[in-house]
Amino acid sequence: MAHSARAGVGRRLACVFLCVVLLSACDNTNERIEGARGDPQPSPTARDSLVIGLVGTLSGPLSWRGEDAFEGADVGVAVLNRSRAEDEPDFELVSLDDEGDSDRAVELVEQLSESPRTKGIIYAGPPGALPAAEDALAGAGIPALLCYGDLYGARKLTPHVFQTSPSYLWQSRVLARYIDRDRGYETVGIIAEDSADGRTAITTLRAESERAGLRLRRPVVYDPAEPDIGGALDALRDGRVETVVLHGAPDIVAEIAAALPAAGYGYTSSDDARIATAPRKLRRKRQSSNYWRPHVLAFDLAISEATDEDLPAGMVATDTYARGAGDLPVPSFERFTSAFTAWWDESPTGWELRAYDSVQMIGWAADEAGEGDDLAEVLEELDGKRFGGLPVTFGPDDHTAVGETTVGLWTIPTRGEARVESELGWVPLARGFSFDGKRTSILPEDWKHLFTNPPPRSAPAPRVATMKYGITTPRGDPFR
Repeated sequence: MAHSARAGVGRRLACVFLCVVLLSACDNTNERIEGARGDPQPSPTARDSLVIGLVGTLSGPLSWRGEDAFEGADVGVAVLNRSRAEDEPDFELVSLDDEGDSDRAVELVEQLSESPRTKGIIYAGPPGALPAAEDALAGAGIPALLCYGDLYGARKLTPHVFQTSPSYLWQSRVLARYIDRDRGYETVGIIAEDSADGRTAITTLRAESERAGLRLRRPVVYDPAEPDIGGALDALRDGRVETVVLHGAPDIVAEIAAALPAAGYGYTSSDDARIATAPRKLRRKRQSSNYWRPHVLAFDLAISEATDEDLPAGMVATDTYARGAGDLPVPSFERFTSAFTAWWDESPTGWELRAYDSVQMIGWAADEAGEGDDLAEVLEELDGKRFGGLPVTFGPDDHTAVGETTVGLWTIPTRGEARVESELGWVPLARGFSFDGKRTSILPEDWKHLFTNPPPRSAPAPRVATMKYGITTPRGDPFR
Protein backbone atom coordinates (compact mmCIF):
# COMPACT_ATOMS: atom_id res chain seq x y z
CA MET A 1 0.00 0.00 0.00
CA ALA A 2 1.52 3.28 -1.06
CA HIS A 3 2.04 5.95 1.60
CA SER A 4 1.36 9.52 0.48
CA ALA A 5 3.39 12.45 1.80
CA ARG A 6 1.75 14.89 4.23
CA ALA A 7 -0.17 17.49 2.27
CA GLY A 8 -0.51 21.20 2.99
CA VAL A 9 -3.76 22.73 4.22
CA GLY A 10 -4.84 23.91 0.78
CA ARG A 11 -4.19 20.52 -0.79
CA ARG A 12 -6.05 18.76 2.01
CA LEU A 13 -9.17 20.89 1.56
CA ALA A 14 -9.04 20.37 -2.19
CA CYS A 15 -8.86 16.60 -1.71
CA VAL A 16 -11.80 16.69 0.69
CA PHE A 17 -13.89 18.67 -1.82
CA LEU A 18 -12.95 16.28 -4.62
CA CYS A 19 -14.05 13.29 -2.54
CA VAL A 20 -17.46 14.86 -1.97
CA VAL A 21 -17.92 15.61 -5.66
CA LEU A 22 -17.00 12.06 -6.58
CA LEU A 23 -19.34 10.63 -3.97
CA SER A 24 -22.21 12.57 -5.53
CA ALA A 25 -21.41 12.04 -9.19
CA CYS A 26 -19.25 9.13 -10.28
CA ASP A 27 -19.11 7.24 -13.57
CA ASN A 28 -22.14 5.57 -15.11
CA THR A 29 -21.08 1.95 -14.79
CA ASN A 30 -23.56 -0.45 -13.18
CA GLU A 31 -21.16 -3.39 -13.02
CA ARG A 32 -21.01 -5.36 -9.80
CA ILE A 33 -18.09 -4.38 -7.61
CA GLU A 34 -15.50 -7.10 -7.02
CA GLY A 35 -13.19 -5.30 -4.57
CA ALA A 36 -9.82 -3.63 -4.90
CA ARG A 37 -7.37 -5.96 -3.09
CA GLY A 38 -4.71 -3.72 -1.67
CA ASP A 39 -5.69 -0.59 -3.55
CA PRO A 40 -7.69 1.89 -1.42
CA GLN A 41 -10.20 3.86 -3.50
CA PRO A 42 -10.86 7.50 -2.49
CA SER A 43 -14.14 7.64 -4.43
CA PRO A 44 -16.85 5.25 -5.63
CA THR A 45 -16.42 3.47 -8.95
CA ALA A 46 -20.10 2.72 -9.56
CA ARG A 47 -23.08 5.05 -9.69
CA ASP A 48 -25.51 2.99 -7.63
CA SER A 49 -23.25 1.46 -4.97
CA LEU A 50 -23.89 1.83 -1.24
CA VAL A 51 -20.84 3.45 0.34
CA ILE A 52 -19.10 2.29 3.50
CA GLY A 53 -16.54 4.92 4.35
CA LEU A 54 -13.16 4.35 5.95
CA VAL A 55 -11.40 7.29 7.55
CA GLY A 56 -8.02 6.17 8.83
CA THR A 57 -4.32 6.91 9.02
CA LEU A 58 -2.99 5.39 5.81
CA SER A 59 0.31 7.28 5.70
CA GLY A 60 3.00 8.35 8.15
CA PRO A 61 4.27 6.67 11.32
CA LEU A 62 0.78 5.60 12.46
CA SER A 63 -0.19 4.03 9.14
CA TRP A 64 -0.42 0.57 10.77
CA ARG A 65 -3.85 1.45 12.08
CA GLY A 66 -5.23 2.59 8.73
CA GLU A 67 -3.65 -0.29 6.83
CA ASP A 68 -5.04 -2.95 9.18
CA ALA A 69 -8.45 -1.30 9.07
CA PHE A 70 -8.43 -1.11 5.28
CA GLU A 71 -7.44 -4.75 4.88
CA GLY A 72 -10.19 -5.93 7.22
CA ALA A 73 -12.82 -3.59 5.78
CA ASP A 74 -11.97 -4.47 2.17
CA VAL A 75 -12.54 -8.19 2.65
CA GLY A 76 -15.58 -7.39 4.78
CA VAL A 77 -17.20 -5.52 1.90
CA ALA A 78 -16.37 -8.37 -0.47
CA VAL A 79 -18.09 -10.84 1.88
CA LEU A 80 -21.16 -8.59 2.15
CA ASN A 81 -21.45 -8.38 -1.62
CA ARG A 82 -21.31 -12.14 -2.13
CA SER A 83 -24.67 -12.45 -0.40
CA ARG A 84 -26.37 -9.62 -2.31
CA ALA A 85 -29.24 -10.40 -4.69
CA GLU A 86 -28.71 -9.56 -8.35
CA ASP A 87 -31.12 -6.65 -8.16
CA GLU A 88 -29.52 -5.17 -5.02
CA PRO A 89 -26.78 -2.53 -5.27
CA ASP A 90 -23.40 -3.59 -3.98
CA PHE A 91 -21.57 -2.04 -1.08
CA GLU A 92 -18.36 -0.22 -1.93
CA LEU A 93 -15.49 0.83 0.33
CA VAL A 94 -14.31 4.44 0.02
CA SER A 95 -11.03 4.90 1.94
CA LEU A 96 -9.73 8.35 2.92
CA ASP A 97 -6.37 9.12 4.55
CA ASP A 98 -6.46 11.45 7.55
CA GLU A 99 -2.63 11.43 7.68
CA GLY A 100 -2.82 11.25 11.48
CA ASP A 101 -4.32 14.74 11.69
CA SER A 102 -7.36 15.12 13.98
CA ASP A 103 -8.89 18.10 12.17
CA ARG A 104 -8.54 16.41 8.81
CA ALA A 105 -10.09 13.22 10.18
CA VAL A 106 -13.18 15.13 11.34
CA GLU A 107 -13.44 16.91 7.98
CA LEU A 108 -13.35 13.60 6.13
CA VAL A 109 -16.03 12.05 8.35
CA GLU A 110 -18.19 15.12 7.82
CA GLN A 111 -17.74 15.06 4.07
CA LEU A 112 -18.53 11.36 3.79
CA SER A 113 -21.65 12.04 5.85
CA GLU A 114 -22.89 14.51 3.24
CA SER A 115 -23.50 11.78 0.69
CA PRO A 116 -26.88 10.00 0.97
CA ARG A 117 -25.12 6.88 -0.34
CA THR A 118 -22.95 6.54 2.77
CA LYS A 119 -24.35 3.93 5.17
CA GLY A 120 -21.69 4.08 7.84
CA ILE A 121 -18.06 4.90 8.54
CA ILE A 122 -15.19 2.76 9.82
CA TYR A 123 -12.92 5.03 11.84
CA ALA A 124 -9.22 4.25 12.33
CA GLY A 125 -7.86 7.74 12.88
CA PRO A 126 -6.96 9.81 15.97
CA PRO A 127 -9.47 8.42 18.51
CA GLY A 128 -10.17 11.58 20.44
CA ALA A 129 -11.28 13.46 17.34
CA LEU A 130 -14.30 11.36 16.43
CA PRO A 131 -16.91 12.83 18.85
CA ALA A 132 -16.51 16.20 17.10
CA ALA A 133 -18.21 14.68 14.03
CA GLU A 134 -21.38 13.72 15.93
CA ASP A 135 -23.51 16.49 14.41
CA ALA A 136 -22.63 15.43 10.87
CA LEU A 137 -23.29 11.77 11.66
CA ALA A 138 -26.61 12.62 13.31
CA GLY A 139 -27.66 14.75 10.37
CA ALA A 140 -26.96 11.86 8.02
CA GLY A 141 -28.42 9.23 10.34
CA ILE A 142 -25.39 6.97 10.06
CA PRO A 143 -23.01 5.34 12.58
CA ALA A 144 -19.25 5.61 12.87
CA LEU A 145 -17.38 2.68 14.42
CA LEU A 146 -14.13 3.30 16.28
CA CYS A 147 -11.47 0.60 15.75
CA TYR A 148 -8.72 1.87 18.09
CA GLY A 149 -8.70 3.74 21.37
CA ASP A 150 -11.31 4.16 24.08
CA LEU A 151 -14.09 6.72 24.00
CA TYR A 152 -16.23 4.58 26.32
CA GLY A 153 -13.69 4.77 29.14
CA ALA A 154 -13.36 8.52 28.52
CA ARG A 155 -17.18 8.83 28.64
CA LYS A 156 -17.18 10.46 25.21
CA LEU A 157 -19.20 8.04 23.13
CA THR A 158 -21.98 9.89 21.33
CA PRO A 159 -25.34 8.69 19.93
CA HIS A 160 -23.84 7.89 16.51
CA VAL A 161 -20.41 6.64 17.60
CA PHE A 162 -19.81 2.96 18.45
CA GLN A 163 -16.63 1.22 19.61
CA THR A 164 -15.18 -2.14 18.55
CA SER A 165 -11.99 -1.94 20.63
CA PRO A 166 -11.90 -3.14 24.27
CA SER A 167 -12.31 -0.33 26.78
CA TYR A 168 -9.28 0.61 28.85
CA LEU A 169 -11.60 0.21 31.83
CA TRP A 170 -11.94 -3.53 31.17
CA GLN A 171 -8.24 -3.79 30.33
CA SER A 172 -7.19 -1.96 33.49
CA ARG A 173 -9.46 -4.19 35.57
CA VAL A 174 -7.83 -7.31 34.12
CA LEU A 175 -4.33 -5.89 34.62
CA ALA A 176 -5.01 -4.84 38.23
CA ARG A 177 -6.49 -8.24 39.05
CA TYR A 178 -3.43 -9.97 37.61
CA ILE A 179 -0.99 -7.66 39.43
CA ASP A 180 -2.77 -8.10 42.75
CA ARG A 181 -4.18 -11.63 42.89
CA ASP A 182 -1.88 -13.51 40.52
CA ARG A 183 1.53 -11.91 41.02
CA GLY A 184 1.02 -10.34 44.45
CA TYR A 185 2.82 -7.10 43.62
CA GLU A 186 1.93 -3.90 45.47
CA THR A 187 3.44 -1.05 43.45
CA VAL A 188 2.52 -0.12 39.89
CA GLY A 189 3.83 2.40 37.38
CA ILE A 190 2.51 3.47 34.01
CA ILE A 191 4.14 5.08 30.99
CA ALA A 192 1.48 6.52 28.69
CA GLU A 193 1.47 8.77 25.66
CA ASP A 194 0.45 12.38 26.19
CA SER A 195 -2.95 12.21 24.50
CA ALA A 196 -6.63 11.84 25.29
CA ASP A 197 -6.24 8.08 25.01
CA GLY A 198 -3.21 8.10 27.29
CA ARG A 199 -5.10 10.08 29.90
CA THR A 200 -7.95 7.57 29.76
CA ALA A 201 -5.47 4.72 30.25
CA ILE A 202 -4.01 6.46 33.30
CA THR A 203 -7.40 7.32 34.78
CA THR A 204 -8.78 3.80 34.44
CA LEU A 205 -5.62 2.12 35.72
CA ARG A 206 -5.56 4.44 38.73
CA ALA A 207 -9.18 3.64 39.56
CA GLU A 208 -8.70 -0.11 39.19
CA SER A 209 -5.43 -0.05 41.15
CA GLU A 210 -7.15 1.71 44.04
CA ARG A 211 -9.98 -0.80 43.85
CA ALA A 212 -7.46 -3.65 44.15
CA GLY A 213 -5.51 -2.00 46.98
CA LEU A 214 -2.44 -1.34 44.80
CA ARG A 215 -0.21 1.71 44.93
CA LEU A 216 0.02 3.48 41.57
CA ARG A 217 3.03 5.75 41.55
CA ARG A 218 2.95 9.09 39.76
CA PRO A 219 2.24 8.35 36.07
CA VAL A 220 4.85 9.20 33.47
CA VAL A 221 3.72 10.63 30.14
CA TYR A 222 5.68 11.02 26.94
CA ASP A 223 5.34 12.97 23.72
CA PRO A 224 4.54 10.34 21.06
CA ALA A 225 6.33 12.46 18.44
CA GLU A 226 9.57 12.70 20.49
CA PRO A 227 9.41 10.23 23.40
CA ASP A 228 12.02 10.63 26.14
CA ILE A 229 12.28 6.95 26.97
CA GLY A 230 15.31 7.27 29.23
CA GLY A 231 13.73 10.00 31.32
CA ALA A 232 10.51 8.02 31.69
CA LEU A 233 12.37 4.93 32.89
CA ASP A 234 14.46 6.94 35.35
CA ALA A 235 11.31 8.38 36.92
CA LEU A 236 9.77 4.95 37.41
CA ARG A 237 13.02 3.43 38.66
CA ASP A 238 13.19 6.11 41.33
CA GLY A 239 9.74 4.99 42.46
CA ARG A 240 10.91 1.33 42.56
CA VAL A 241 7.67 0.06 41.07
CA GLU A 242 7.42 -3.72 40.73
CA THR A 243 5.44 -3.65 37.51
CA VAL A 244 5.29 -1.15 34.64
CA VAL A 245 2.23 -0.83 32.40
CA LEU A 246 2.94 0.52 28.91
CA HIS A 247 0.52 2.47 26.77
CA GLY A 248 1.07 3.66 23.22
CA ALA A 249 1.60 2.66 19.62
CA PRO A 250 3.28 -0.71 18.97
CA ASP A 251 6.62 0.75 17.92
CA ILE A 252 6.93 2.95 21.01
CA VAL A 253 5.86 0.15 23.35
CA ALA A 254 8.56 -2.01 21.76
CA GLU A 255 11.12 0.79 22.14
CA ILE A 256 10.34 1.18 25.84
CA ALA A 257 10.39 -2.57 26.46
CA ALA A 258 13.75 -2.88 24.66
CA ALA A 259 15.21 0.05 26.60
CA LEU A 260 14.68 -1.70 29.94
CA PRO A 261 17.18 -4.56 29.46
CA ALA A 262 19.53 -2.22 27.61
CA ALA A 263 19.66 -0.08 30.75
CA GLY A 264 20.11 -3.13 33.00
CA TYR A 265 16.48 -3.26 34.11
CA GLY A 266 15.32 -6.30 32.16
CA TYR A 267 12.53 -8.49 33.55
CA THR A 268 13.54 -12.06 34.43
CA SER A 269 10.90 -13.41 36.86
CA SER A 270 8.27 -12.32 39.35
CA ASP A 271 10.59 -13.01 42.27
CA ASP A 272 13.26 -10.78 40.77
CA ALA A 273 10.70 -8.01 40.14
CA ARG A 274 9.73 -7.82 43.80
CA ILE A 275 10.78 -4.85 45.90
CA ALA A 276 7.85 -3.77 48.12
CA THR A 277 6.75 -7.41 48.34
CA ALA A 278 10.23 -8.94 48.72
CA PRO A 279 11.30 -10.52 52.04
CA ARG A 280 12.32 -7.81 54.54
CA LYS A 281 16.11 -8.03 54.22
CA LEU A 282 15.99 -8.32 50.45
CA ARG A 283 13.50 -5.46 50.27
CA ARG A 284 15.82 -3.14 52.19
CA LYS A 285 18.75 -4.09 50.02
CA ARG A 286 16.87 -3.48 46.78
CA GLN A 287 15.34 -0.22 47.99
CA SER A 288 18.72 1.18 48.96
CA SER A 289 20.36 0.40 45.61
CA ASN A 290 19.66 0.97 41.92
CA TYR A 291 18.15 -2.49 41.67
CA TRP A 292 15.12 -2.62 39.36
CA ARG A 293 13.72 -5.53 37.31
CA PRO A 294 10.04 -4.62 36.76
CA HIS A 295 7.47 -6.94 35.26
CA VAL A 296 6.30 -5.39 31.99
CA LEU A 297 2.59 -5.23 31.16
CA ALA A 298 0.74 -3.33 28.44
CA PHE A 299 -2.56 -2.34 26.90
CA ASP A 300 -3.87 -3.96 23.73
CA LEU A 301 -1.78 -2.19 21.09
CA ALA A 302 1.32 -4.00 22.32
CA ILE A 303 0.00 -7.25 20.82
CA SER A 304 1.45 -6.71 17.38
CA GLU A 305 3.27 -8.89 14.90
CA ALA A 306 5.57 -5.95 14.23
CA THR A 307 6.90 -5.85 17.80
CA ASP A 308 6.91 -9.39 19.19
CA GLU A 309 10.61 -9.96 18.41
CA ASP A 310 11.52 -6.83 20.39
CA LEU A 311 9.51 -7.67 23.49
CA PRO A 312 10.68 -9.79 26.44
CA ALA A 313 9.36 -13.28 27.18
CA GLY A 314 6.95 -13.06 30.09
CA MET A 315 5.56 -9.69 29.04
CA VAL A 316 1.79 -9.58 29.42
CA ALA A 317 -0.83 -7.52 27.55
CA THR A 318 -4.62 -7.33 27.36
CA ASP A 319 -7.17 -7.94 24.61
CA THR A 320 -10.14 -10.19 23.92
CA TYR A 321 -9.55 -13.78 22.95
CA ALA A 322 -10.71 -12.84 19.44
CA ARG A 323 -7.24 -11.29 19.05
CA GLY A 324 -6.13 -14.83 18.24
CA ALA A 325 -8.61 -15.21 15.38
CA GLY A 326 -5.84 -16.51 13.12
CA ASP A 327 -4.87 -19.27 15.57
CA LEU A 328 -7.87 -20.30 17.67
CA PRO A 329 -10.37 -22.79 16.16
CA VAL A 330 -13.57 -20.92 17.01
CA PRO A 331 -15.94 -21.22 14.01
CA SER A 332 -16.56 -17.48 13.60
CA PHE A 333 -12.80 -16.82 13.81
CA GLU A 334 -12.17 -19.52 11.22
CA ARG A 335 -14.76 -18.05 8.84
CA PHE A 336 -13.09 -14.66 9.09
CA THR A 337 -9.59 -16.09 8.69
CA SER A 338 -10.61 -18.17 5.66
CA ALA A 339 -12.21 -15.16 3.98
CA PHE A 340 -9.24 -12.95 4.78
CA THR A 341 -6.68 -15.50 3.56
CA ALA A 342 -8.61 -16.13 0.33
CA TRP A 343 -8.81 -12.40 -0.32
CA TRP A 344 -5.28 -11.32 0.64
CA ASP A 345 -3.35 -14.60 0.30
CA GLU A 346 -1.96 -14.22 3.83
CA SER A 347 -3.20 -14.72 7.37
CA PRO A 348 -4.50 -11.86 9.52
CA THR A 349 -2.08 -10.84 12.27
CA GLY A 350 -3.13 -7.27 12.99
CA TRP A 351 -6.42 -5.71 14.05
CA GLU A 352 -8.16 -6.44 10.76
CA LEU A 353 -11.01 -8.26 12.52
CA ARG A 354 -12.23 -5.05 14.17
CA ALA A 355 -12.78 -3.36 10.80
CA TYR A 356 -14.17 -6.53 9.23
CA ASP A 357 -16.81 -6.84 11.94
CA SER A 358 -17.55 -3.11 11.69
CA VAL A 359 -18.33 -3.50 8.00
CA GLN A 360 -20.61 -6.44 8.75
CA MET A 361 -22.44 -4.40 11.39
CA ILE A 362 -23.03 -1.54 8.97
CA GLY A 363 -24.21 -3.95 6.30
CA TRP A 364 -26.58 -5.60 8.78
CA ALA A 365 -28.03 -2.23 9.82
CA ALA A 366 -28.46 -1.11 6.20
CA ASP A 367 -30.34 -4.30 5.36
CA GLU A 368 -32.55 -4.10 8.47
CA ALA A 369 -33.42 -0.41 8.10
CA GLY A 370 -36.58 0.99 6.59
CA GLU A 371 -36.70 4.10 4.46
CA GLY A 372 -35.68 7.15 6.47
CA ASP A 373 -34.45 5.16 9.49
CA ASP A 374 -31.45 6.36 11.43
CA LEU A 375 -28.94 3.53 10.94
CA ALA A 376 -27.34 4.18 14.33
CA GLU A 377 -30.69 3.51 16.00
CA VAL A 378 -31.10 0.37 13.92
CA LEU A 379 -27.61 -0.78 14.96
CA GLU A 380 -28.66 -0.41 18.60
CA GLU A 381 -31.02 -3.37 17.99
CA LEU A 382 -28.14 -5.76 17.22
CA ASP A 383 -28.37 -8.56 19.76
CA GLY A 384 -25.78 -11.31 20.19
CA LYS A 385 -24.90 -11.71 16.52
CA ARG A 386 -21.50 -13.10 15.52
CA PHE A 387 -19.83 -12.02 12.33
CA GLY A 388 -16.10 -12.84 12.32
CA GLY A 389 -15.36 -12.43 16.00
CA LEU A 390 -17.31 -12.46 19.27
CA PRO A 391 -21.06 -11.90 19.71
CA VAL A 392 -22.06 -8.25 19.37
CA THR A 393 -24.89 -6.67 21.32
CA PHE A 394 -25.70 -2.96 21.29
CA GLY A 395 -28.40 -0.88 22.90
CA PRO A 396 -29.38 2.77 23.33
CA ASP A 397 -27.03 3.01 26.32
CA ASP A 398 -24.45 0.48 25.14
CA HIS A 399 -22.36 1.31 22.07
CA THR A 400 -19.45 -1.02 22.86
CA ALA A 401 -19.01 -4.24 20.92
CA VAL A 402 -16.68 -5.80 23.51
CA GLY A 403 -17.99 -7.33 26.72
CA GLU A 404 -15.88 -7.28 29.88
CA THR A 405 -15.81 -11.07 30.28
CA THR A 406 -14.10 -11.59 26.91
CA VAL A 407 -11.08 -9.41 27.80
CA GLY A 408 -8.11 -11.25 29.22
CA LEU A 409 -4.34 -11.62 29.13
CA TRP A 410 -1.89 -12.57 26.43
CA THR A 411 1.81 -13.25 26.89
CA ILE A 412 5.00 -13.87 24.95
CA PRO A 413 6.20 -17.41 25.68
CA THR A 414 9.72 -18.72 25.79
CA ARG A 415 10.48 -21.50 23.35
CA GLY A 416 8.33 -24.58 23.90
CA GLU A 417 6.15 -23.12 26.68
CA ALA A 418 2.93 -22.67 24.74
CA ARG A 419 0.72 -25.65 23.95
CA VAL A 420 0.27 -24.33 20.41
CA GLU A 421 2.67 -21.93 18.71
CA SER A 422 1.23 -18.69 17.38
CA GLU A 423 2.00 -16.90 14.14
CA LEU A 424 1.27 -13.69 16.04
CA GLY A 425 4.01 -14.38 18.60
CA TRP A 426 1.60 -13.87 21.50
CA VAL A 427 -0.48 -16.62 23.11
CA PRO A 428 -3.35 -16.60 25.64
CA LEU A 429 -2.44 -16.75 29.31
CA ALA A 430 -5.28 -19.11 30.21
CA ARG A 431 -5.80 -17.97 33.79
CA GLY A 432 -5.85 -14.39 32.51
CA PHE A 433 -9.27 -15.20 31.04
CA SER A 434 -10.68 -15.91 34.48
CA PHE A 435 -12.08 -13.90 37.37
CA ASP A 436 -10.76 -16.22 40.05
CA GLY A 437 -7.73 -17.70 38.28
CA LYS A 438 -9.35 -21.13 38.31
CA ARG A 439 -12.36 -21.25 35.98
CA THR A 440 -12.47 -19.52 32.64
CA SER A 441 -14.53 -16.45 31.76
CA ILE A 442 -14.50 -17.40 28.07
CA LEU A 443 -18.02 -17.58 26.62
CA PRO A 444 -19.77 -20.97 27.16
CA GLU A 445 -20.50 -21.33 23.44
CA ASP A 446 -16.74 -21.47 22.80
CA TRP A 447 -15.74 -23.95 25.52
CA LYS A 448 -16.00 -26.93 23.20
CA HIS A 449 -13.54 -25.36 20.76
CA LEU A 450 -10.88 -24.29 23.26
CA PHE A 451 -10.93 -26.74 26.18
CA THR A 452 -10.30 -30.43 26.68
CA ASN A 453 -13.41 -32.38 27.69
CA PRO A 454 -15.49 -29.25 28.29
CA PRO A 455 -18.62 -29.45 30.46
CA PRO A 456 -22.11 -28.63 29.16
CA ARG A 457 -22.81 -24.94 28.73
CA SER A 458 -25.14 -24.97 31.75
CA ALA A 459 -22.44 -26.42 34.03
CA PRO A 460 -19.66 -24.57 35.89
CA ALA A 461 -17.02 -23.23 33.51
CA PRO A 462 -14.00 -25.42 32.68
CA ARG A 463 -10.81 -25.01 34.65
CA VAL A 464 -8.21 -22.85 32.96
CA ALA A 465 -5.64 -25.67 33.10
CA THR A 466 -7.73 -27.59 30.55
CA MET A 467 -7.42 -24.92 27.87
CA LYS A 468 -5.83 -26.44 24.76
CA TYR A 469 -3.99 -23.26 23.71
CA GLY A 470 -1.47 -20.86 25.18
CA ILE A 471 0.04 -20.97 28.67
CA THR A 472 -1.86 -22.99 31.28
CA THR A 473 0.50 -22.83 34.26
CA PRO A 474 -1.00 -22.03 37.71
CA ARG A 475 -0.51 -18.85 39.71
CA GLY A 476 2.54 -20.37 41.40
CA ASP A 477 4.49 -20.02 38.15
CA PRO A 478 7.48 -17.89 39.22
CA PHE A 479 8.00 -16.52 35.72
CA ARG A 480 4.68 -14.99 34.83
